[in-house]
Amino acid sequence: MLRSSAELLYDKLSGIACLFKPADMKTQHFFTIVQERLASVFNQMPCRAPMNRVDIIRDRQTGKEMVVSSIDLSDTVQALGPRYQPEDFDIQSIFPLEPFSSGLQIVSINDGSKRLDQIKDGQPLRCYHIQGKLGESTNTLDANGVIVEKSTFKHVTRSKIERVCALIQSSFQASMYKMSGISPFTQAGFELAKAGLWKPRDHTLPPIVYGLKLLNFKAPCFDIEMYVINEREIHLKEVILDIGIRLRTSTLSESIRRSSIGPFNIQHSLVIDEITPENLVNNINTIEQIIEKSNLLDKTVLVNKTHREETKLLGKQPDESSVDLYTTKRPINQESQVYRNMNKNNDIKK
Repeated sequence: MLRSSAELLYDKLSGIACLFKPADMKTQHFFTIVQERLASVFNQMPCRAPMNRVDIIRDRQTGKEMVVSSIDLSDTVQALGPRYQPEDFDIQSIFPLEPFSSGLQIVSINDGSKRLDQIKDGQPLRCYHIQGKLGESTNTLDANGVIVEKSTFKHVTRSKIERVCALIQSSFQASMYKMSGISPFTQAGFELAKAGLWKPRDHTLPPIVYGLKLLNFKAPCFDIEMYVINEREIHLKEVILDIGIRLRTSTLSESIRRSSIGPFNIQHSLVIDEITPENLVNNINTIEQIIEKSNLLDKTVLVNKTHREETKLLGKQPDESSVDLYTTKRPINQESQVYRNMNKNNDIKK
């Protein structure tokens, strides 16, 4: 029996693909739209014909039994509905974007979950472009929230923002060394530094910012490029909040866009209007070539799954306290907090 063009195309639609998720949309809702578009396109293609039904009947005149073949009406589109349903397209993802964020999303379609886990275990760096705004702060730390604070920002300059970004990046690097349990001033730390980036495999550890750079500044807006792992949307917003606190002003996130995940960048992704079975098959083939050319597990220095096992392997005592630089969504006046702690210590000494 000859297979229809829809069946042949469906067999090819299996693997890793890159899609572009719009902002202000839940990831699951985005996947539902993709599934409905694919099902609609496949149902418009020539699908398989209804199965034949074979009946054995007796001729009333001669009394002989006859074999009669006819179309099985219970297997027609009118009886069963469309041949392809949205649930027929299994879509899974890693590093899912939250509703406010947009950008690159790596997904597996139908049969690609094993390769997806390999990419996740490799801990590829994620690059985000964040547009911040000075002078305002909201209850959700983004432009969709309710304004809770306003402040002046005329004293903020490009050099001050660049200096603050460098300080924040250095503080994250210090926390990275502490989480690894290795001092950068030891021989073991030197050997690990030569091997590549320190990227713990444990996804439950606090986020680590590997790069923080100011791209553009035109008051009150500024654009930040951030390279990070183990991140969530709230962590990115809190970095922008911290920039404002250090600059003695208020800040919020106007937009968050993920531009790359390891070797995959935004040019490899398909927007909603481009998502068709043919484009997805071409995208799967392109991503497969990128995976073959680049080793996604290289430069991952710490090879075990848990923080305790990693530090035990390297012969160091594990640090029980994981460093999380941002543990609250509420703005904190750091100078006043330090001043209170100093006064408290003086009172205890007295």
